[in-house]
Amino acid sequence: MNDAAGNNKNTRINGIYVSAVKRNSGKTTISVALSRLLKNKGLSVQAFKKGPDFIDPMWLNIASGKRTYNLDFYFMSKNKIKEHFLSHSLGSDISIVEGNHGLHDSFDIRGKSSNAELAKLLGLPVILIIDVGELNRGVVPLILGFQKFDEGVNIKGIILNKVHSKRHEKNLLKAIKYYTDLKVVGHIPNNPEFSIKQRHLGLLSTLSSEKIENLISDISIKIGGFIDMENIAKISKTANKSYAGIKNSGSLSIKNRSGRNIRDTLKIGLAYDNAFNFYYNENLEALENLGCEIIKFSPVNDSSVPDVDALYIGGGFPEIFSEKLHENINIRKEIKQKIEEGLPVYAECGGLMYLCRSIAYENNFYEMAGVIDAGVKLTAKPKGHGYTKLTPFLKEGKNGLWFNKIKLIKGHEFHHSFLDMPPDRYKFIFKVKKGYGVDGSGDGIAYKNILAGYTHIYAPSSPGWFKNWTAFVRKVKAEKHKKI
Repeated sequence: MNDAAGNNKNTRINGIYVSAVKRNSGKTTISVALSRLLKNKGLSVQAFKKGPDFIDPMWLNIASGKRTYNLDFYFMSKNKIKEHFLSHSLGSDISIVEGNHGLHDSFDIRGKSSNAELAKLLGLPVILIIDVGELNRGVVPLILGFQKFDEGVNIKGIILNKVHSKRHEKNLLKAIKYYTDLKVVGHIPNNPEFSIKQRHLGLLSTLSSEKIENLISDISIKIGGFIDMENIAKISKTANKSYAGIKNSGSLSIKNRSGRNIRDTLKIGLAYDNAFNFYYNENLEALENLGCEIIKFSPVNDSSVPDVDALYIGGGFPEIFSEKLHENINIRKEIKQKIEEGLPVYAECGGLMYLCRSIAYENNFYEMAGVIDAGVKLTAKPKGHGYTKLTPFLKEGKNGLWFNKIKLIKGHEFHHSFLDMPPDRYKFIFKVKKGYGVDGSGDGIAYKNILAGYTHIYAPSSPGWFKNWTAFVRKVKAEKHKKI
């Protein structure tokens, strides 16, 4: 289906771009509600998130019932973004892209990395959310300014958020109708019960799966009464971008992509629970397409590690669950033992923290896996926050290390912690060209067959990363079998 659609010159995508005048206007709550409401109508919804976000895509995953993907100008070229969007949108009834920050916000003076640019690139009509809590008739020049600032952006609908009363709503609607040509497709009351982030600070890690589902269902039902779903569906059909000529890689089977039989499948243990859940879906799919079977396990709850060929321990909030991680002595000891025996492990941020000796959190000291000789300490302000650019210190081929083959890594970091250890305890694998890493100049600690660092890797921006890692894991696995 995907390949056929990809070769159709008239291929078009039904979709909307959910953006806002400014950040903290309700984009995530409304995007989640729209995804669930459309899914409830029997539509196949494909969600995307602009930027290197982990948390919002997790909400969208659950709301849509499908994996959510990230779109980012730093990670990918414009053509790669279009290919990525196309390959995952075809076969779905509607695509929803949730923006980040405000519609025109960008560090670049020309707005090259803005939501407006991404909406234009993808040819999607914009649903603009406006926090009207402090606005009345003054909403009109705001709307007209956004329309005039970049006329190439196809703003097709307005959602008014935090409406105080029926009278407030009436005045807003009357002014918008009189002065503009835009349709108001939603007017949501100012009620904390209608906000995911106000109810739970946007963090899934503190909620059970049942509570998450109930929250999404409850908020979607409440917001659904104030959103014009019929007109939003009509707006989605005005997406004006034809994807003729854009390569569609599609979703290939494990055997087709890897060229291997299922018998050769690598088993990758994925740490996944309340403490560890920051993973790009692109990374998981990269592993699956390379012939890997992903087996989830919980360092918080499980008593042992599954029988796997390697471990992938991603980011999350290990500090919040440090007491429970500390109490699960059996799995901590087993992970350390397996690493000492040569088990390959790739760890990012929270995974790095877990592999250290300890985490000091809220005046308490908790022992962790003890693989890396360092203590983790938390800071009030972010130690590292933003995009990263890394290059390997070591020469290609030295010691056969798989990560030396990557010349440049583009990633992201967001950590409120640092490693307390002697300055020369480890030689870092990567030189930090952009970002902070472990100490401001280096990132990546190698020991035995593990690599752990603060940078989160995004597979499409470092296409050889997981290919080289899985090749390394296969090599380790083959050597292990020779010894048996």
